[in-house]
Amino acid sequence: MSSVADAGERAVLAARFDALATEWKEATAYLSSTSAMVAHPAYQAIIGLGWPAVPLLLRDLEREPVHWFEVLQAITGEDPVAREQWGNIPAMAAAWLAWGRQHGLV
Repeated sequence: MSSVADAGERAVLAARFDALATEWKEATAYLSSTSAMVAHPAYQAIIGLGWPAVPLLLRDLEREPVHWFEVLQAITGEDPVAREQWGNIPAMAAAWLAWGRQHGLV
């Protein structure tokens, strides 16, 4: 029975993440300020989803390299991006996806 409940909880989490991600992407599509992107309420709400959102973030990052780096760092407490890669979105995405694979999350 718990696997059914777990599947239901995962579905609810995925739906909440998708709604927040869509809201954030639409609201920040034309912003150049990372600070403004990260300060958006939907982004902050995604951080609030915690560790269960990490696989969803990584899957989204795999499909579309958007600026999920601060949320991933806030939730995981890690930063696999080398300093010389900062600002290079494809390289930053690749570093996080490699991290996710190492942890069995992608």
